[in-house]
Amino acid sequence: MIRDQAIVILTELQPLFIPALLLVEILDEAFPNSIPMHKKWDLVVAIKHFHQRRGFER
Repeated sequence: MIRDQAIVILTELQPLFIPALLLVEILDEAFPNSIPMHKKWDLVVAIKHFHQRRGFER
């Protein structure tokens, strides 16, 4: 499933403190024309907020 693969990519990139829009672009390159842009954005923001609440980001 694409969502599971996307979650792995986003989780692994979190320590690099990449901005959300750049993470959406990375997902766009990894899965071209397979996920609508708003779904990618929702997933990226959810992962970033989860990591911020858990104290993984600065």
